[in-house]
Amino acid sequence: MSQASSNIGISTLCWGLVALAGCATFDSKYERVSISSPHGTADETTAESGQKAVRKKSAVKQDVVARGQHGDEALPTVTQAGYQPAPTTDSTARVSIFTKSGLETKPVIQQVAYSQTDSAGPEKAGIKVPAVGEGESKEQLPATPALPALPNSTPVETAIEIQSPEGAAGINLDQTINFCLIADPVIRAGFEVINQSNADALTASLVPNPQFFTDIQLLPLTHTFSPTRQGGPPQFDAILSYPIDWFLFGKRAAQMRATDLGVRVSQSEYQDLIRQRVLEAALNYYGVLEAKALRDVARQDVENFLKIETLTSSAVENGGRAQVDLNRIRLDRLRSEQSLRDAENAVVAAVAKLRVLLGRDDTDPAFDVVGTLESSQLIEPLPIDEAVVIADQNRPDLEAARWKIAQADAVIESERRKAFPTLIPSFGYTRQYQNKAIGFPDADSWLANLTMSVPIFDRNQGNQAKAASVSAQVGYQLEARRVALRGEIVKATQDLVTSAANARAVAQEQLEIAKQVRDSINGAYEAGGRPLLDALDAQRNFRETYRLFITSRANYAKASIQYSATLGQQMTP
Repeated sequence: MSQASSNIGISTLCWGLVALAGCATFDSKYERVSISSPHGTADETTAESGQKAVRKKSAVKQDVVARGQHGDEALPTVTQAGYQPAPTTDSTARVSIFTKSGLETKPVIQQVAYSQTDSAGPEKAGIKVPAVGEGESKEQLPATPALPALPNSTPVETAIEIQSPEGAAGINLDQTINFCLIADPVIRAGFEVINQSNADALTASLVPNPQFFTDIQLLPLTHTFSPTRQGGPPQFDAILSYPIDWFLFGKRAAQMRATDLGVRVSQSEYQDLIRQRVLEAALNYYGVLEAKALRDVARQDVENFLKIETLTSSAVENGGRAQVDLNRIRLDRLRSEQSLRDAENAVVAAVAKLRVLLGRDDTDPAFDVVGTLESSQLIEPLPIDEAVVIADQNRPDLEAARWKIAQADAVIESERRKAFPTLIPSFGYTRQYQNKAIGFPDADSWLANLTMSVPIFDRNQGNQAKAASVSAQVGYQLEARRVALRGEIVKATQDLVTSAANARAVAQEQLEIAKQVRDSINGAYEAGGRPLLDALDAQRNFRETYRLFITSRANYAKASIQYSATLGQQMTP
């Protein structure tokens, strides 16, 4: 082998040793790699400088209206042994589970809890994200008026306290949310997105495999080689190749950063999914309570019409009332019975929708909810600008959008580094069988070569342009979310103010007065001192007042839940 070949082999061998040594250094430190090479310096920083190998994981905390789930996040780590996802189960906590046989205490399988404090957004990763309101109008909106508390009163028999039927087990609001977090298949499916992101990060952290090549060549074809009829000589080659461009040019580190930020995106999107599903479960819980209360009103209405019909029928037989009065009562009673059937249908539909959110596919008739629509105090809404700032800091969907911007920038860098050439050094062993072929002793030798792509035409231009477009797209998406956020907060605030005003307008005392008026007029009608129209009018007033009382309380409960979910944190009176 020539002197030039020997020099090339020694140089390539040195580069290979540097690459292998650098691989071990990169895996062990995983924070910063600085390698000097003829192509410059590759300086890589991981997605989170100083990321620990193991992070603590707290228990799942229930937040009814914010994100539904908080805690310290357990992030994936990369060590010398490879990618290690954090554990996802903790069987120490226990919770009451509604089963066909009643409420049972079972361990909670906690998937993962992620902390908004520890994962405050891309700013901790050094990503510049425009502050809320930056570049926006500074117009000050009028302050939201303070809301007085609902009037306290002594409950009457019409107080909206919804209880399950005798002997049936019911679940309250906290249990409804807990069951939704544990058993909702939509939440479980959303958690698998995090597992998939972890798998992508695992794939990105893997170093490439070496390649082994072996052959035997220059074999005789038509006659045997000999010193008199020389040929060949036959030789055997064994070559081992290993790419080093992923390390020298930082391709692996850049891809790991992008996939690690992808895990952050999936975590924030999972938090937002929990926020939405918990909000939907809470709204449907109050929807069931409202439907049951309205059904009770319809039942009372039918019972009252039956009572008046019985009195009128007796009066008609005695000649005290006209037949037309009895016919009119019967028509009103038929309409009331139809309203009762509609109310019962609404209860079945509301319960069925709630069961879906709780992941229940059984037909257990004992399933029920308990609770009250009453609220002694009202939530004080925040000024619009202050609420926008709070929501921008706490909403997981906005945090996911910010992480997407950081991920898009990391993808741009990864695609840029992919434009660098591939470098694959090879080292091999050669055995030449010369004795029989040419009469010389058999010889052993070694070889070294370097395979390198020449990026003249394909420099990954398309993927780089696409990554830049995606980065601009996610930036506009974040801007659109922030614009929509203000509208959501304005609407949620107005719904809260309106529902609170409606709840104050119909107090418990007014409901009691309407009931007393109805009963007194019914008594006077029975004694013949009041016409039928007065009795029907009193019944209608009581029915409408009672329905307004129920719907105003239910609307306020839903509006308060929606307001807290819009801000991304639980608001208390």
